[in-house]
Amino acid sequence: MLQFLLCLFLVFPSQNNVQINQVHDFISVDHLGNIFVVNKSELIEFNSKGEKLAVFSNSMLGSICHIDVSNPLRILLFYNDFNQILFLDRNLAEIGSEIDLFEFSDNETELVCSSANGGFWIYNSNDNQAIRISDIGNIINQSILMNSFYQDCIPDKMLEYNNDLYLLYPEMGILNLDRNGQFKKKIPLPGIKNFHISQNTLLYTTESSIYSFQPMAKEDKLIYKLEDSQEGELIIRNNNLYISNKKSISIKIVTL
Repeated sequence: MLQFLLCLFLVFPSQNNVQINQVHDFISVDHLGNIFVVNKSELIEFNSKGEKLAVFSNSMLGSICHIDVSNPLRILLFYNDFNQILFLDRNLAEIGSEIDLFEFSDNETELVCSSANGGFWIYNSNDNQAIRISDIGNIINQSILMNSFYQDCIPDKMLEYNNDLYLLYPEMGILNLDRNGQFKKKIPLPGIKNFHISQNTLLYTTESSIYSFQPMAKEDKLIYKLEDSQEGELIIRNNNLYISNKKSISIKIVTL
């Protein structure tokens, strides 16, 4: 019996034991569980078993400062050194050529994210607006002026989910706009480090913990807390917790 159980373990290893040893600056995870690891100008894709799938690098554009993998078939890379973005397909092959963001604003872009139907959003604090660009390079929408909601604060993350736009203001919380860039609501979460949305659930991180936002409850649900000896970035996708500490990524199963 013991030998049989050992064979099962070897054939079906516990996902709790998955660890990827790879130096990196930051990671992102798509809804399929694929892990995208950024190290300067290099992007490496792994599956949820820790197997390397593809590698992409373009050192001519500088370091990758942000990626958006919300659409695994059209991955967005942002190079803020040159104010350009680039799209990759599921095999990390380039889709077209790089896009110069000065075509849409005279100011340097600070935040970008993917939008529906192949488009994207850009934001910079000088324009004080988020601008939605179509897949053929036309400006579709310009948001309201942001400082009318959080004065003297600048967002440091932007993402689109289910046609809504979310901007993180670490000192204040999250601003939720509709697909046209018009105000929907504020989510008061002052002092948070990061956030993402998985299975229609807003998840946010502090220095050492990740929580599930519970708008109707007295307090939010603690999903996972790093041990005193641990440090790293926390991401949840489909009940899998990904812990990144700049040298490795480990995967654990959690319950939302």
